[in-house]
Amino acid sequence: MSQAQGAVSLSSLYAELNKHGQNQDFERALKIANKILQDYPTEVEAFQCKVVCLINLEKFQDALSAINKEKALHSHVRFEKAYCEYRLNRTEEAVSTLRAGGDNLDNRCKELLAQVLYRLEEYQECYDLYRDLIKNSEDEFDEERQTNLAAVLASLQLWNAQNVEAPAFSEGTYELCYNQACYLIGQGEYKAAEQKLRQAEAMCKESLSDDGDIPEEELDEELAIIRVQLGYLLQQQGRVAEANVLYNTVMKSKPSDVGLMAVLSNNLVAINKDQNVFDSKKKMKVATGSNLKHKLSAIQRRDIDINQCLLYMYTNQADQCHQLAKQLQKQFPDIETPVLIEAAQFARDKQLTEAIDLLTAYTGSRKADLISLPLAVCQLHLQMGSICKACDALKTLGEFQYKPGVVSQTLHHFFVIV
Repeated sequence: MSQAQGAVSLSSLYAELNKHGQNQDFERALKIANKILQDYPTEVEAFQCKVVCLINLEKFQDALSAINKEKALHSHVRFEKAYCEYRLNRTEEAVSTLRAGGDNLDNRCKELLAQVLYRLEEYQECYDLYRDLIKNSEDEFDEERQTNLAAVLASLQLWNAQNVEAPAFSEGTYELCYNQACYLIGQGEYKAAEQKLRQAEAMCKESLSDDGDIPEEELDEELAIIRVQLGYLLQQQGRVAEANVLYNTVMKSKPSDVGLMAVLSNNLVAINKDQNVFDSKKKMKVATGSNLKHKLSAIQRRDIDINQCLLYMYTNQADQCHQLAKQLQKQFPDIETPVLIEAAQFARDKQLTEAIDLLTAYTGSRKADLISLPLAVCQLHLQMGSICKACDALKTLGEFQYKPGVVSQTLHHFFVIV
């Protein structure tokens, strides 16, 4: 074949490739891209098209394998490589791929990096990226970026307990309104947050109704996250019966979001407490599924594990309770709840001395002022009839021992001694 004929052949193949791409017929486009690469293996554009076709066909591993085989072309498909890693939940690898491009990332790579950082719970850097993108972008995606920024702000407030002043967001969409409500929850402004959530629910119904005759199942799917968050808010305010009604309404609609179902199931377990444990065991299976690693925040996973530990105690699974409690103490040495749960399990097993030793050792290793642990030690000493030791435990409260309730409790025990 002459050089001229080859050029014509390549041109016609690209024309066919372009036609299939325009028609979103990615299977046929992929075949043409492969045909080009077979005859012209260094054709960068054909290789890019091949990778994009595989991504659109959701063959992320195939796309990544193709990229890794062509190391000389990595710089031309950096975004696509990182996107495949992100979709395959190789989040750290996606960050490394994007950062390998240096500081001069285009907006497309910045958008992806922001999403990856959000999944990694690196909220501050994610926040800074979105601020930069909003400031330096002029396109039709500004509202979407505003929504994402609001979600990052809410996460900073909810999970990092970091006060960040919120910019003046518009309330043009129910997603923005929902994220603003989450931000307010993080600030402890429950009344204002409740108003925002109810506003988001109304906006969601109105928005979807404008799209025509939408099936009720689809509407319930969109409303589920708003209703579960509203249920959480009501639960936090002690309005448990209202929260329970909302949760069960969502549960009956069977939302497809496994992360949402995990949170919903966990919150219902929290409502059940030590009652209806058979139902709680079923719901806890949903909340601890193996497919939830990238669907929940670290704090959500921690709290679900704590509730699992409590459920083990309530269902007399002592060995499992001790095992998980010890694991949680190693993972989260700065929170006292796992220690209290294991001590409670010891107490249920009539091993009061072991419970006291555990609580005393943990209290001695903490520099911060603790109230609940010395009070628990006091209660355990009382159960053993050691009133003097109970009073000694109260005295370890430091400045808190002078609070009226503690003074009253101490005087009561001294009066008993007399």
